[in-house]
Amino acid sequence: MMQPTIRLRLEKAYNVRELGGMSTRDNQVTQWHRFLRADDISRLSDHDIDVLLQYGVNTVIDLRSQNEREAAPDALLKIASVKTIHYPMMKGNVQNDVSQYSPEELARLNRHLGHFYVEMLADKELIFGLLKEIITAPSGCILFHCSAGKDRTGTLTALLLKIAGVDDVDIVVHYMSSYQYLANSPMFAKLPRGIDSGMMESRPEYIQEALAYLNRYANIEDYLQECGLSREQIDLLKDRLVKVG
Repeated sequence: MMQPTIRLRLEKAYNVRELGGMSTRDNQVTQWHRFLRADDISRLSDHDIDVLLQYGVNTVIDLRSQNEREAAPDALLKIASVKTIHYPMMKGNVQNDVSQYSPEELARLNRHLGHFYVEMLADKELIFGLLKEIITAPSGCILFHCSAGKDRTGTLTALLLKIAGVDDVDIVVHYMSSYQYLANSPMFAKLPRGIDSGMMESRPEYIQEALAYLNRYANIEDYLQECGLSREQIDLLKDRLVKVG
């Protein structure tokens, strides 16, 4: 297995990063080789696939809509040793290509990204099902992704780090890192001319709105139990996330 690294430098994916190595409020550390967050993995080179397999990836959770998945199938679908779970994190269909959105649609999405994150977290049935997939996934490294690896993926990342006990400030910093990697991605290049790049930016206020929603609860366990998770399931989830000692 490869040595852990904060960001995997792949040829055809740009925002593939670890959730491991982050300190928690109770002096623990999130585990390496358990979770990778990613952007579009439909164009992975053979080298990229080898890197991910050597890193220990054996489960992929695809957070995209059905039409996104059909337009750009994951490259790891052809790997027999990797289990793929399709779990759309948004209701309805989403355009895979941002160039298909009108300037007005992009501007509206940009204004309401934080609210969009809250809507996902407030869908308790969706979150319960998604976390249950994570809990019951085979032991190994789970790679979860959407198209840019920023919004749907960023929301799930923030939730997982919150469950692990990572401080909100560190969660925001982790979220903000997406923009520097996405700036070189083909998706960013497809933004219609004249459009504010805010749609692709990972501004702190976006994810802070999601964290503020979670902070309405006395603790993250209360939120998870309201989603339908049992105490045992919460403990299993934390065991995947955190290295004790």
